[in-house]
Amino acid sequence: MSLHPFENLTPDFILDAVESTGLWSDARIYPLNSYENRVYQVGIEEGSPLIAKFYRPNRWNEPQLLEEHTILKALIESHVSVVAPIEFSGRTLLDYKGFHFCLYNKIQGQSPDADNMDHLFRTGELIGQMHKGMSTLTLEHRKRLMPLDIIKASAEKILHSTLIPSSLKPKYQSLVDEIYLKSEQVIHKNWPDDVQIIHGDCHRSNLLLTEDQLYLLDFDDCTTGPQIQDIWLHLSGDIEQQKQQLSELIEGYECFHEFDRKQLILIDPLKSMRLIQYSAWLLDRWTDPAFPKAFPWFASEDYWLGHMAQLKEGLLQWGQLSS
Repeated sequence: MSLHPFENLTPDFILDAVESTGLWSDARIYPLNSYENRVYQVGIEEGSPLIAKFYRPNRWNEPQLLEEHTILKALIESHVSVVAPIEFSGRTLLDYKGFHFCLYNKIQGQSPDADNMDHLFRTGELIGQMHKGMSTLTLEHRKRLMPLDIIKASAEKILHSTLIPSSLKPKYQSLVDEIYLKSEQVIHKNWPDDVQIIHGDCHRSNLLLTEDQLYLLDFDDCTTGPQIQDIWLHLSGDIEQQKQQLSELIEGYECFHEFDRKQLILIDPLKSMRLIQYSAWLLDRWTDPAFPKAFPWFASEDYWLGHMAQLKEGLLQWGQLSS
């Protein structure tokens, strides 16, 4: 059996890659929680530790990765609090023996509290600042966010997999068909003409709160899409709680950037899309040895029953956040 590319990331390989920049490591390596890419804290001689991010091979090409870094540089110049890669001789995207990687300064902090209204307001402010800073930029090499295409492709992948019990496939097909039809109706009527660059994966774990500052991390999934995609991921709890959170997020957002409230109706198809896409993503990554270890429950019938229950609950709540 051939090795997965990430299995080449031995401690010596990681240290050699970091030291190829001219830095000297103190040989201390600490793996951080990341599955799509591989991320490590690496100690530096006579300096603070750095964060080394090794991109998953064959996911993005070089122009797509460089667009991510260009956006981060533009946001830094606009004084938006993002964590951007370090430049070495004018380059932020580095290469070592077939791997694209980059280095970041380490910032200590924690994710904001999902139930803290002040944190939600500040999150909204930061997302608004980010969107304003990216509003005049364009992406040439990355695909736009296309929910209907993602729902269709992800569902097909799931239905052709042996990891979902065959007895559940007819019910899953029926459920996805209903979601697709409702999503199609909403999107065709309400998808905005003026989509812009967005973070794309702006959940709470991609924000870092220090004592006096909130930072946005990991623009790996940046794309072009509606503003609401970067906002709704911060909602949790029951519908009433989500409405309160949404109000706080938008209030903060509108301190820096105009928000089209007609986009609220897109939350339901975007939520369904993400749930289906997540399961398809796990299927895609199942040959990566890290995934069966980290998600041992994924191949069980209980997982798929729970996944379907989430999709059904979403259908029952359809339209409540935008009403």
